[in-house]
Amino acid sequence: MTIGFIVPNITSSKVIPDKSLSRSATTSVRVAKFGDGYQQRVADGLNSIAAVFNITLANRSKTDIDDIVAFFELNRGVTSFNFTYPDTNSTSTYSGNTGTTPPSGASHAVTMNASQNNLNISVGASVAGVGMPADSVVTGVTGANVVLSTSQDIDGLALTFTNPNERQVKVICAQWDVTYSNSSFYNLNTSFERVFEA
Repeated sequence: MTIGFIVPNITSSKVIPDKSLSRSATTSVRVAKFGDGYQQRVADGLNSIAAVFNITLANRSKTDIDDIVAFFELNRGVTSFNFTYPDTNSTSTYSGNTGTTPPSGASHAVTMNASQNNLNISVGASVAGVGMPADSVVTGVTGANVVLSTSQDIDGLALTFTNPNERQVKVICAQWDVTYSNSSFYNLNTSFERVFEA
């Protein structure tokens, strides 16, 4: 994988943000306050950490910025898209029914509710678990479907996914600013909000 996001009509495979990429996170916590300063705190929901990515694309061609803005306008802050960012310590654990064993030599389609289990699984992530071959990896992620490179019977096992120093999440883009520096090159600043969906 590569850091960034895919925009149709852009000639390169991914739009790679400038090195000033930043991520801010906010927790959502319910607090019950009692006498003498005592408190009880609990996470508000399964996905209680909101994340916002601040993206800068400086000195990009007018054509590329126009295509990116058209992509944002098409999605209107409603339709999510994939965004890959650096994460050197990205692991997720899942335990559940992975369905029936596929024919010999076939990939195993593992169905899991990634948002319900707060999983962060990317293509290329290594997969570990009892009975799993050492070189097992994720070869595809579509919605709640995760396809593995192995055809082992992994019914009901705890699986640990370790992403390759990157994490891919669903985001929306609800606002952006374009600076017209000259007739050939533009600057774009925007924020991506992480969303959770099935």
